[in-house]
Amino acid sequence: MAAGSDAVQLDKVSKTYDMGQVQVRALRDVELTIPEGEFAVFLGPSGSGKTTLMNIIGGLDSPTSGRVIVTGHDLTDLTEDQLTEYRRADVGFVFQFYNLVPTLTARENVHLIADLVNSSQDPVELLQSVGLGEHLNHFPSQLSGGEQQRVAIARALVKRPKLLLADEPTGNLDQETSSQVLGVIHDMARRENTTVILVTHDESIARDAGMIVRLLSGSVASVEHNRNSPPPG
Repeated sequence: MAAGSDAVQLDKVSKTYDMGQVQVRALRDVELTIPEGEFAVFLGPSGSGKTTLMNIIGGLDSPTSGRVIVTGHDLTDLTEDQLTEYRRADVGFVFQFYNLVPTLTARENVHLIADLVNSSQDPVELLQSVGLGEHLNHFPSQLSGGEQQRVAIARALVKRPKLLLADEPTGNLDQETSSQVLGVIHDMARRENTTVILVTHDESIARDAGMIVRLLSGSVASVEHNRNSPPPG
């Protein structure tokens, strides 16, 4: 994508789930544009639609109506195989629960993803850059929660994704460790000019975001731009 272009464009995106005889409207005509290289936070209470919106942007779910254009791909036109390739090549995922392979070391967990793409960062150098140089051969059970989450971040970023999606990545961490993990995401994303979307209900996390999208009852309540945050790119 050209510098200064939009990474995410959402046009009247709605999502309705059929729950037996009841229909639940998770998203209602969402209109949103996120510039390339932006650090955006989706902020809202439980049930506001923020995780559903993130999953649709990541190709893990599809909208009931509307258009979703991400990193130049119109996701609403892609086949299942094309969506799989989009997720593999363009998107990195970080979740609240680290989802590391317990029988693999930190280095092997990151290598696992690096081997799936043609152009990746060096797993060892990446783990060293997030402060885990002395833990390369440690298994997840030998790492603290913060260390496991940093492995998960390295795993997500090793393939140089255009988009990093993080769903409550600090939900299981104390305040100090949360700050460290968020610092790693900021630093690594800025270095690679990666667009970041972070889902949270924690107002304090939004302070360092360049863009704050507040969701309420499946709709965008407001979009704020933080002038104190470094500009995209």
